[in-house]
Amino acid sequence: MAYQPHPPHHQHHHDPQITAWFMAVDQDRSGRIQAHELQSALMSSNGRRFSDTACRLMIGMYDNGTKAIDINGFAQLFTYINQWIDTFKRFDSNGSGFIDQFELAKALKLMGYNFSPNFADIIVKKFGRLGTGLAVDEFILSCILIHNLTASFRQKDPHFQRVITSSN
Repeated sequence: MAYQPHPPHHQHHHDPQITAWFMAVDQDRSGRIQAHELQSALMSSNGRRFSDTACRLMIGMYDNGTKAIDINGFAQLFTYINQWIDTFKRFDSNGSGFIDQFELAKALKLMGYNFSPNFADIIVKKFGRLGTGLAVDEFILSCILIHNLTASFRQKDPHFQRVITSSN
């Protein structure tokens, strides 16, 4: 489930539905989508808009520093959003619109992460709502941050020793 952001190099032919959604989200008709435009288009399962932070991080996966994505980046992002939502729904076993630390631990394991049992509890306490767990946007935010942290760790551990040393 880890994503691999790629800079858009040329226009690809996209599913007409993705093109239609891109055009609907691109409110200023610039040919690029910014975080606020994405936010206005995304609604979590509990009827709330996705957070500013989640939308900025999603755009940041494909923006090459421009703080906006073109249709190629949107198509890639769309794929990952759907994968994350499917994973979320799979582990939201009671259909509450939230996943708890136990459901999150199972989801992270499925996604290939091998964290300590307390890690999912920390994530839910940090990003979720007290007593309810993580909503879908908070789950996606957590997934992006975990991916970014593990990618940074891998850069500092080129020999896969699972240990890094920092001079800072």
